[in-house]
Amino acid sequence: VLQNNARSIDDKRHALSLLAADDSPSNLPVYLAAIEDVELRRQTIPQLAAYGSDAVAARLIELLPELNAEENAAVMNVLTSREHWASVLLDHISQQRLDRKHLTAYFARQIADLGSEDLRRRLEEQWGVVASSSDQRQAEIKQLTELYAEAPLWAYSAGNGSQHFEKLCVACHQPRQQSERIGPKLDGIGSKGIAYAVENILDPNAVIGQDFLARTVLTVDGRTLSGLILDETDSAISLKTATETLVIAHDDIERIVVSKNSFMPEGLLQTLNDRERIELLKYLMSL
Repeated sequence: VLQNNARSIDDKRHALSLLAADDSPSNLPVYLAAIEDVELRRQTIPQLAAYGSDAVAARLIELLPELNAEENAAVMNVLTSREHWASVLLDHISQQRLDRKHLTAYFARQIADLGSEDLRRRLEEQWGVVASSSDQRQAEIKQLTELYAEAPLWAYSAGNGSQHFEKLCVACHQPRQQSERIGPKLDGIGSKGIAYAVENILDPNAVIGQDFLARTVLTVDGRTLSGLILDETDSAISLKTATETLVIAHDDIERIVVSKNSFMPEGLLQTLNDRERIELLKYLMSL
């Protein structure tokens, strides 16, 4: 059905949903063809994660510059789920063939969670330190709080701040409304003051609700997935990642590691300059 140009998009979407339960190698070229169709791309991207082929990384990295925010996050989630794909991703960034902006704090930590010392070293060289010392964190909190307090806020756009929020935060936090929550509600955060907001952004591991401890799931086919477990039955778990909800059979799980860290990564603001940080904080203070 996917290969039949005479079939409707709805038929093809239904076919993709059925094929999600089948990881046959023969499906890979069909998926690689399907991601060229913009109407099927978002649904197809996560299904490529089941295949360890270099062709997957090569094509997804080529596509990244032309994708929307949702598709971009889905691609990065796939690329940071396997060690060799993450290595190719870092190669492209170091060689300036891919913009560093694609590697947000969430995906940097996902690479660090793969457990490779070589990847962690390269990550720190190309992106920065994934976790900082307590003294360094406190200095960063004080500096950003003072920067915001001293800024002429009339000259900064909360509208621009909402765009930064869309890029960095909205996958886990939905302002004013939440369905399947992967992060706590942000309603009323502005009433708690700028120091509260800055501390929670820069030091997300200071106080962590039990519901928001990250789980790292290692699958038998070599993937590493990070998220929150929404539900568990005798046969499977339901894992909410930053981009999707996955149902993973217990038979496909090698092990599950409960992190001591919040699902929210450190270094979230590392890709923003001072103006963009103030804009984001101004937007948060309006919630």
